[in-house]
Amino acid sequence: MYTPDAPSLPSAAPLTAAAAARWRAARTAWRLDSRWLAVVPLGFLILAAAVEPDTGGVCNAQGICRDSWGESLAIWTVLAETVLLLARPRIRPLVPIAALALFWYVPNGLVTPVARWSAVLLHVLLAAVLIGADLGRRKARQQLDELMAPPVAFPWTAAGAPSPVRPDGVPVGRRVLGCLLLVVAATLPLYGLWEQQRQEERDAAAVRVTGTAGEFDQDGLLTVHYQAPSARDVLKAAPAGSPTGPTATLDVWWAERPKPGQSIPLLLDGDQVRAEGDDYDPSGQLVFGGLIALPGLLLLGSALAHDARRRRPGFVGAAPALAVRVRADARGDLLVLPVDGPPDGPALWRLKEWERYYWARDGHPDLPEHPGPGWLPEHPDLEGNEEDYPEPVLRQDPDEDEEEYGELVERATPEQAAAWSARAARSVPAVLYRGPDGPDQQLLFRPALLDGDPHWVAAVVAPAARSPRLTRQGEHYRERELAVRALSARTLADAPAAGPDTERLPALRWELPLPVRALTGPLAAVLIATAVVLLGDSGWWSGLVRPLWIGSMAVFLIGGAASWQLVADRDGLRVASAFRVRQIQWRQIGAAAVHRGRLTIRLHSGEEIAISTWLMAALAGHFGERYDPARLARTVALAAHRPDLRPAQARQDRLGSPQHLLNRLSVAGYAVFTVAHYLL
Repeated sequence: MYTPDAPSLPSAAPLTAAAAARWRAARTAWRLDSRWLAVVPLGFLILAAAVEPDTGGVCNAQGICRDSWGESLAIWTVLAETVLLLARPRIRPLVPIAALALFWYVPNGLVTPVARWSAVLLHVLLAAVLIGADLGRRKARQQLDELMAPPVAFPWTAAGAPSPVRPDGVPVGRRVLGCLLLVVAATLPLYGLWEQQRQEERDAAAVRVTGTAGEFDQDGLLTVHYQAPSARDVLKAAPAGSPTGPTATLDVWWAERPKPGQSIPLLLDGDQVRAEGDDYDPSGQLVFGGLIALPGLLLLGSALAHDARRRRPGFVGAAPALAVRVRADARGDLLVLPVDGPPDGPALWRLKEWERYYWARDGHPDLPEHPGPGWLPEHPDLEGNEEDYPEPVLRQDPDEDEEEYGELVERATPEQAAAWSARAARSVPAVLYRGPDGPDQQLLFRPALLDGDPHWVAAVVAPAARSPRLTRQGEHYRERELAVRALSARTLADAPAAGPDTERLPALRWELPLPVRALTGPLAAVLIATAVVLLGDSGWWSGLVRPLWIGSMAVFLIGGAASWQLVADRDGLRVASAFRVRQIQWRQIGAAAVHRGRLTIRLHSGEEIAISTWLMAALAGHFGERYDPARLARTVALAAHRPDLRPAQARQDRLGSPQHLLNRLSVAGYAVFTVAHYLL
C-alpha cells in the first residue's frame, strides 16, 4: 500500500515486446563483448612462445645477442592489448586492428608462418566481434532514441522540488594517480638511458683482458678463467692452457657457445667482470614504462570523460524515458523487461543501482534541511521513518544491533521463505530515464520490490547496458538461497496435522547401486591413465604436473559423484561422500528439497549439501521409490521441523564401504602411475 501523497509513475513511451525484439536483434554480439576477450591475446602469447624459435635476436661482432626491438615491441603489444581489453575503453574495436598491424609489419616481431597467420586469424575474429558489438550498440541506441522521443519530467521536477541528486565531484584521485603513473613511466626509460651512458663510460675506463672459457653449468652460465693485469708475469710462467687465476661467471646469450679453452675478451671494472660486447640494454625499462603509462593514460582519459559529463545538465527538468517492468535477479540487481511481456520472461539488460533516493512523506528528523514531503538520499547510517517503507517479510531481531542479510535468511521460517520468494519473483512497473548505452547516467524510478526498499525509489544507474547473468537460478529460481526453504514450506504445508494417530516417517537409506559406487572411481583412474599414455608429453609440465593435477582432480570428482550414501533415522542424517562419513543432527538442518535436478540439504550454519539426482531419478522410474530423491527430501524436511514425525528406528547400516577404500586407492594409484610414467 503506497502512501496517498506519494508521486505516481509518469506516462512514458512503453518498451513493448516488439521494440524489445528489435533491440535484441541489434545487440546480437554483445554477450561476447566482455572482459573474457582478454584471454585471446594471452592465449596467442602462449602459442607464440611455443612456436617461435628460441634462437634469434640481434648479435654483435663479439657474438653476444640481444632481443630485437621488434620482438620487444611485439611482447609489449600483446600485454597492452590485454590491458585495453580488460579496461574496455570506447576505442577497443580499434585495438585488435592496431595490434595486428604491428605484428605483421614490425621486423622480427613474429618469425614463423604459424605465429603470423594465427595472429591474423585471432585478431580478425576479435575485431569482428568488437566491431559487431559496437555497431549493434549504436543501432540499438538509435532505436531507443526514436522510441524515447517525448521528454518526461523527473519525479522531483513533477513534485515542484529541486533535484536531490548530488553533482559528481572532481575526479582528483584519477587525475593524481594517472599523473603519478605517467611520471613513473617516464622515469623508467630515462633511468635506463642514464644507466646505459654510465656503462659506456665504465667500459671506456675498464681494463681489457683475455679470459679462457670453461664449462657451462645446468643454468647456462659460463665459467671463465682470467688473470688480473698485475699478475701477468705469473700467467707467462704458467703452462699453456692451465686455468690459472681467478674465475668469473658470465650470463650471456651467445650466438654460438664458446668451447672450453676458447679465448673470451673481458672487461675488468674493479670487482666487476663482464664480457666485452655485453652492453647495457634499456629495452626492459622501455617496455615496462610503456605498460605503466597505459593505465595512466586510461585514468586521465576517464577523468576527462567524467569532466565532460559533469559539465552537462544533471537530473534537472525532463529527459527521454521508457516505461518498463523490472524484477530482481539472484544477486539483487534489476532486470529490465518489456511492459507487455510475461513477468518471468527473458530480460533485456541488467541495472545495478548506485545512489538511491526515496520519497519521504514527513521528511527526516535528522535532516532538518529536508522538511518533507520530498525526495531524500538514502544514508546507511540514518534510519528512515517506518511509514516510508512497506512491511518487510524478513524482520530484523530487535535484540541484535546489526544483523546481516544472510543471518536474516538463516533464521527465516519456511513460511517466511515462501512469502519472500513469491515477492522476489514478481515484477513491478518502472520508468527508466535516458536509457542504456548513452553518454550520461540513467535514472530508474520505481516502487518497492524487495525487503528494504522504500515505497518509492529513484536510483542512479551506470550508462552501460549490462547483460543479464547466465545463471541457472538467476532465470528460473530467483529465491536465491531461500529456494530450498520455499520448497520445504510446501512440503510442511502438505504434512499431516499433529495428533495421537500421526504415523511417523520410516527410516530411509538412499544410495546408488553397489557396482556403480565401487567401480566408478577405479574405471575413471584407468581411463585417465590411458589418456596420459596416449597423449602425454615429455616435458615436466605437460608430462608430469598437468596430468597429475588435472587427472587426480578428475578421479576424485568422478568417483565422488557416485559415492553418495544417505541414511535418515532416529538419530539424524548420516552422509557418506567421496572419502568420509559425517553425522548431522536433525536440529542442524534448515530445509531440504529437490529442484533443478539436485537434492539440496541446507543447514542452519549456511552450509549446503548438493547431490545430482538425474541417475537416481532414472533408477526410481524403473525400480521404485527406493531410489526416489524426492522421497528422501520429504523425509529430511519433515524430520527437521516436526519432531513428532521423525523416524522411531535407528539403522545400524555401515556407510562408505567399499567405495571409500577404492576411491583412495584409485587416486593414489593414478598418482603413482603418472609419476612412474614420467620418470621411465
